[in-house]
Amino acid sequence: MSSSTSAQALQDWHPGEKAVQSMMNLPSHVPLAAVVNRLPEQHRVFHTSRLYFLPVTTLDDQGRPWASLLAAPNGDRGFINSPSDKILEIEARVWDGDPIVDNLRGFTRRKNVLVSGVGVETSTRRRNKFGGHVSDASIRGKHLSLQLTVNQALGNCPKYINVRTLTPFPETSPRLIHRNLDMSSEQRLPDDLIEFIHAADTAYLATSYVARPEDAVKCPSHVGTNHRGGRPGFIRVLPTDGRTLVIPDYAGNRIMSSLGNIHVTPLAGLVFPSFTTGSILYITGTAETLFGSAAQSLMPSMNVVTTIRATGYAFVSAALPFRQAPHTDVEPSPYSPPVHFLAEESSPAASGDDSPATLVRAQIHDATLATYTFTASRAVDVRPGQSVVLDLGELVRVRAPALLDWAHHTSTTRDDCVRTWTVTVNPTRADPRTFSITTRVVRTGLVTPLLYGIAASHASFDGRADLSELELTVKLRGIGGDIPAPEPIAACDGGRRLLWMAGGIGVTPFLSLTRHVAGLAARTYGLWDVVLVLSTREPDVMLALVADALQAAGASPSGLSYAVHLFTPCAVSVPSPLPAFVALHVHEGRLDARGEFFERLGAKDRELQICGPLPFVQTAMAALQDAGVDAEQVKRERFTF
Repeated sequence: MSSSTSAQALQDWHPGEKAVQSMMNLPSHVPLAAVVNRLPEQHRVFHTSRLYFLPVTTLDDQGRPWASLLAAPNGDRGFINSPSDKILEIEARVWDGDPIVDNLRGFTRRKNVLVSGVGVETSTRRRNKFGGHVSDASIRGKHLSLQLTVNQALGNCPKYINVRTLTPFPETSPRLIHRNLDMSSEQRLPDDLIEFIHAADTAYLATSYVARPEDAVKCPSHVGTNHRGGRPGFIRVLPTDGRTLVIPDYAGNRIMSSLGNIHVTPLAGLVFPSFTTGSILYITGTAETLFGSAAQSLMPSMNVVTTIRATGYAFVSAALPFRQAPHTDVEPSPYSPPVHFLAEESSPAASGDDSPATLVRAQIHDATLATYTFTASRAVDVRPGQSVVLDLGELVRVRAPALLDWAHHTSTTRDDCVRTWTVTVNPTRADPRTFSITTRVVRTGLVTPLLYGIAASHASFDGRADLSELELTVKLRGIGGDIPAPEPIAACDGGRRLLWMAGGIGVTPFLSLTRHVAGLAARTYGLWDVVLVLSTREPDVMLALVADALQAAGASPSGLSYAVHLFTPCAVSVPSPLPAFVALHVHEGRLDARGEFFERLGAKDRELQICGPLPFVQTAMAALQDAGVDAEQVKRERFTF
């Protein structure tokens, strides 16, 4: 990886990433500027104080990538130090069978030893990636001291991480049960290891990218570490050879870094931890990614899969010095689809336990924005600010051609058609099955133009469309979002002071939160002081959405103070639709990175939440920090996947 002196780490996506993005017709959703050449302060705090373990990738003497899990000898957090924004220092426990021991044993005689890692906080689904090289390493008995120089860092997609609470478990007795580092062509993985893989809901993927000489200046060689998660058994092993692992590809942030690495350098490794027993399985091998019909012939209904044919493995029991906390349950990721089995397996192609939901009506707001209302087959428990995960595969591939003069987009066969949208109108006690989402058309997208086209073709003059007779069904895969809705605090205890910051369509979680707060205020529950900072090029439409959400408060709620600070380059062309009790402040232009504005709002003394595109989030965070706000105080959601 490069170590450029500029703030941006990358000059370009490397040839493998570009090739895979092109094959999947899914251009990157993450700008190059999101990958920086040093650790942001939030990443340093995250790595040094929030992690029980750190998955890292190193290469063996054959150039094969192996993933390891590093953890403190006592199994607690705080085993990583960051004396500067380029350095991570790690004091970790290792054991026989951990590939990092062999891969770093001869460090003093080697230069430019590549390394990467992905920090994952399992209790919150936060994760941050980094890459660079080993600048110092020593192994004394079972203790590893490691210094890493970081030259790339990126906040990463939290989807598919299963939430679990961890706790130290230092009294372990690691025992190497299986090890075969050079499998012959006829050998299989032991049966108990295949069972271990089929029981796992989490793995960490190690890849490498060996640059061609002509590409090395702009895109130097590096290694990568990534998370892979799903429902237990989501990674399958081919029964016929007993050594080829098949990993379904779930939609993420669209960089395609792991698949891009494999495209150029067809090698990969996996590490599987057991958070209950502490056992750990390491695998490395040759890798290949299959697309379209080739993928479906191996794993039906999956359009992209990666295969790893194991060439080496090790299994250590009771190794990890941390465990899932007693008497706690795993909270599955709502984004994970049902397990897809292999064509060779006797199990059904999919477990099919997603719930159907029917699109019943729509409201068009302008040329790109619309609200869609669904009724599910069962009651839906969605908290304010949360999102729904919808599988629209049947609607896109089967129903769309019959409804519209709509040719199949070239990406339909390689797109899982799963989308996540914030719920803007939540189910109620009176109607616990109905919810609404508000989305903007992505011109180059597959799903949003289709939904908008259906609504527009059935809309009346006021933009309303009754779609109930069309019987358009999607699958409700799950509910996402981890930020809790604010509960009321009485006036005698100071009430709640909230500051919400929204960039464009990032206003959607604050619409349901506004309904939540307005409803509580109307029932005289709590004292509320809410400030919404909204940056938009569509002021009239956005203010109308906010006004609609405030209807639950009534005409003049005594316990609610609500102010909107509107940043817009456009003139507000119609009278404000906001209720009379709402204070509207219009600012011409964009929010800038200076802190005076947030100082005037008293941001340091408010509960802060931000949602919007990455450039808006970066600007707002810079302004907040300039106003003296601790970045860890801000709850964030970004539209980067």
